[in-house]
Amino acid sequence: MKNRIFQHLILFLFLFVITLPAVKAQVYSTPNTNPKIVEMLHRSAIVENEDYVKVTGNPYVDKEFQKGEIIFGDSVVVKDVPIRLNFYTDNIEFKKNDTILALANPETIDRISFGYRNFIFSSYKEGAFTKKGYFEVLADGQTKLLLHREAIIKREQLPASNYEGGNYRDYFRNSETYYIKKGDALATHISRSKKSVLKALGDHTGELDAYIKKKHLKLNKTDDLIDLFYYYNTLK
Repeated sequence: MKNRIFQHLILFLFLFVITLPAVKAQVYSTPNTNPKIVEMLHRSAIVENEDYVKVTGNPYVDKEFQKGEIIFGDSVVVKDVPIRLNFYTDNIEFKKNDTILALANPETIDRISFGYRNFIFSSYKEGAFTKKGYFEVLADGQTKLLLHREAIIKREQLPASNYEGGNYRDYFRNSETYYIKKGDALATHISRSKKSVLKALGDHTGELDAYIKKKHLKLNKTDDLIDLFYYYNTLK
């Protein structure tokens, strides 16, 4: 009996050792040479936004590129990629040398991280339409709290002047909308009110209501809303 246990242990260690290199090989830390980046470069389009020099403001989560990582659906991880999110075009942009490209085939991406933020690409409901876009994950778990950012360019009329040209300025008007995503379902909009949030979560209403009262949560505050979502995920 002891010999059989020992043989099983040896077999387990052997399988672990021979499979370990294969797992490590899925993590790439040289963005300019790994095959996933080569594929991304082949499929991605060059961005020509000229930094929106004629528009006041900017549509980026962080205007400066930050080194981040891209986790693909097949568990391949690409590290040290200069990334930023443009929420006017709803694209993840990345740099290859001095060229800025928009990430192609976002459906193949499981998660993108840069700075202290995590993003997913998901389908979501907007009125009668189904759309797709990038969301920041504020609370993770089986039920996620997501933040979707949008930007539109607006024109403001200015007082008449003696200078040539139009008396106006163009500027970005940025907005943020909160969504809930349960499992693989479409993300749906929620208002930051107790009634809207409890209705969207759909169950454990009594426990959630008691938790809100005990913790004195104000669900129009993002940190309190995040707290409630993490608590909700413990009730499953």
